[in-house]
Amino acid sequence: MILIIGGNSQGKLKFAKELLSIGDDLVTDGGTCEFDRAFDRPVLNHLHLLIRRMKQQGLDVYGIVRQGIERNPEITIICDELGLGVVPVNCEERELQELTGRIQCELAQKAAQVYRVHCSIPVKIKG
Repeated sequence: MILIIGGNSQGKLKFAKELLSIGDDLVTDGGTCEFDRAFDRPVLNHLHLLIRRMKQQGLDVYGIVRQGIERNPEITIICDELGLGVVPVNCEERELQELTGRIQCELAQKAAQVYRVHCSIPVKIKG
């Protein structure tokens, strides 16, 4: 697995497509995909949006993410870093930030490679 993290609109998807030499047809969007198909393609973009949607539905987010990675261990996952800004006043948003951050930590532990992209510049931080 490859994990790519960074702030919003920093060039993470562009970097992933260049790294893997793939087109948009091989990328799943976590903001709109079916939950059971999220991990089927080589790249899952917007993991943070998938987490939000699953949490809103009361689903087992950790379990679904773990199962998805087990089914597709070569997947590249792209996720925004949510904890870099101001701590949200809204309790649900704080919980989402924490949940996303903890899942990112778990994924980073399991990943063969981890990149952080800032201003379209990827920095390899693991692997």
